[in-house]
Amino acid sequence: MASSLPVKKIMNHICQHCGELIVGNAYRVTSEDQGIALLDMVVCSLCFMEAKRLHLHAEEINLGSKQASARNRESHRPRLGI
Repeated sequence: MASSLPVKKIMNHICQHCGELIVGNAYRVTSEDQGIALLDMVVCSLCFMEAKRLHLHAEEINLGSKQASARNRESHRPRLGI
């Protein structure tokens, strides 16, 4: 079962699929069904290639940035009254 890790954990540069150190580019792999996120992982280049082979949505990301991916920014709404 896949899960999203907080940004702090992602900063360790560890692939959330294979557990190996991410050297070089990092990628976010996502999958959703009827608007429900089923998968949101930061992965290494080898796992990115596997995700593309499986026809999952994947995009290169900058691990130095704490911003949500363009795809996820739309679903993040500010909470009022907090």
